[in-house]
Order: sequence, then C-alpha cells, then structure tokens
Amino acid sequence: MGLMHAITLAGTLAVVAGLIILVLGKLGEAAVERQPDFRRALSRLPLGAQIENRLEGREAELRTELTALQAALGEARRRRYALDKDLEDARRSAQAPVRVVGREDAGLNRFVAWMVNRLVQQAQGDTKTAVALDPEWAGPQMIEVWSENLADARRDLQRYFPAPLGYVLLSIQLANSGKADAAAQKESTA
Repeated sequence: MGLMHAITLAGTLAVVAGLIILVLGKLGEAAVERQPDFRRALSRLPLGAQIENRLEGREAELRTELTALQAALGEARRRRYALDKDLEDARRSAQAPVRVVGREDAGLNRFVAWMVNRLVQQAQGDTKTAVALDPEWAGPQMIEVWSENLADARRDLQRYFPAPLGYVLLSIQLANSGKADAAAQKESTA
C-alpha cells in the first residue's frame, strides 16, 4: 500500500503543481495584456491584416500587368523584326539596278519579270567568277517589260536576255494595263 500512497501523492502534487503553473501563467498573461505597448500592438493587428490583403491584391494586379507587358514586348519585338526585315528588303531593292525592256508608253502594258542567269549561279557554285556578267544575276532580278501583250513581252525578254547566254525566265506577270492608264489619263485631262 505504501506504493499506492506514493503514486497518489505524486499524482496529487503533479496536479497541484500544474494548477499553480496555470494560475501563474494566467496572471502573467493578464499582466502583459495590461501593458500599453501590448494594447497598441493588438489594436494595430486588424490594420496590418487590411494592409496585407491590399498588398496581396496589388501583387496580383502587378503580376497580371507584368504578363500583359511581357506579351506586348514580345509583340513589339516581332513587329520590329518584321519592320527591320522590310527595311532591309527595301534597301536591297533600292540598290538593285532597274532593268527596263521596251519604251515606257501610256498605251503599253507593264509586265514585271523575274530572271536569273544559270551560268553566273554555276560559276558562283564553283567559286569562279563569271566574266562580263554582274554577280547579282545569281539571284532573281526584276525586269520591267513594256509591251502590248504577254507573248510580245516574252519575245522581247528573249531578245535582250537570250537563253544561250544562261538567262532563265522565272516568272512574268502583268503589273498594270497601259490601256487602262491611258483611259484614266484622258479622263483626268478632260
């Protein structure tokens, strides 16, 4: 029985000690809560929560805005690349020689033809230079042809740029009708 008394006494002392610690903790907590600094800090917690909510909302808005700006920046870069490419193409075409076959006349049709010279292409492929021919002929060259119809335009091209010298017609198309231009000029003068 002595063991049982010892265990009961130890349990009772433990409960009493726990209650004393609980009471002392509550008294300490009450003393801390009575201090003006603690009350001031406690009164500011709702304001801090509001500020935190506003900051989180602002962060979400800024992330959305940043995503939109990044997309706009990507689009601007793509547009700039396209404009730079167009500018380079325009510079290249401005520096390219304009070749004209036939006399420019209001009554004739204007055809645009693209031609290359296979001999120049072959010479550049063999790392040789073609004598008496411009190396530009390795790439497509634009030629304006003034003629009454497509058959005459082809014939004029073959006369000025013969196939035995390596010239090849890639394409030809009507750029504008001279008869329509002549009619428009007559209407504007009338």
